[in-house]
Amino acid sequence: MDKAPPKPALPLLALLALASALGVAVAIALAGAAMLLAAPAYAEERGLFLERPDGLVGAKLVLAERESYESGLTSVVEHYVNPYDEPLAGVYLFRPPQNALVERFTLSLGTADAQPALLTLREGGVLVERLRAIPPGETVRVQLEYRSRSARRVLAKYSSLF
Repeated sequence: MDKAPPKPALPLLALLALASALGVAVAIALAGAAMLLAAPAYAEERGLFLERPDGLVGAKLVLAERESYESGLTSVVEHYVNPYDEPLAGVYLFRPPQNALVERFTLSLGTADAQPALLTLREGGVLVERLRAIPPGETVRVQLEYRSRSARRVLAKYSSLF
């Protein structure tokens, strides 16, 4: 009996290499698309964003006040409105300045009393607070205070002792 010569494995290996390369390329393209879609929500890294079926969109900012004091304290008050005809959950993002300490952060929905919030620190130093569904046309009031702790300010404070 004649034995058939073994089939070369080179075409099979080439096909596997091509499939692997194609899989990596598709994964990179999908990761890039996901980052582009998330970019509007994290571009400013600050503000109230509403969760719509097609992604995060910014809530309408109707008032923004900011006061900075010589002590390094900065006070921020912002009012946002849900401009859509449906209740939407929200995500508030805030990136404090480097070396800053958040001393106070409260949220209030409509005319309700301000409630302390539980901020979550995410990668990159972004503070995140999730909000329950915000009714259409309802106002969300954000109040936060943070203190900058720069090395220059600390040195100036202690140099006055000598």
